[in-house]
Amino acid sequence: MKALVPVYALSILMGMNAYANSQSATADGVDKDVTINRLMSKVPQGSTVTDTSCQEISTAGFNIRYRCTVTWQ
Repeated sequence: MKALVPVYALSILMGMNAYANSQSATADGVDKDVTINRLMSKVPQGSTVTDTSCQEISTAGFNIRYRCTVTWQ
């Protein structure tokens, strides 16, 4: 059991490193462009946007909502 402690510690540190290097924000909205613009305002100054993606979500009554994610470093 004591031999596995370094393995657990290493896996925790690697997980924290992946989180620290990549951050994102996600939001829902009825207009794709408005939702992306709202998310872009959450990107910290000096950060670089690495990905922007949106997914259509069908709702009752044939309405469409968008779930968008902006990722930055």
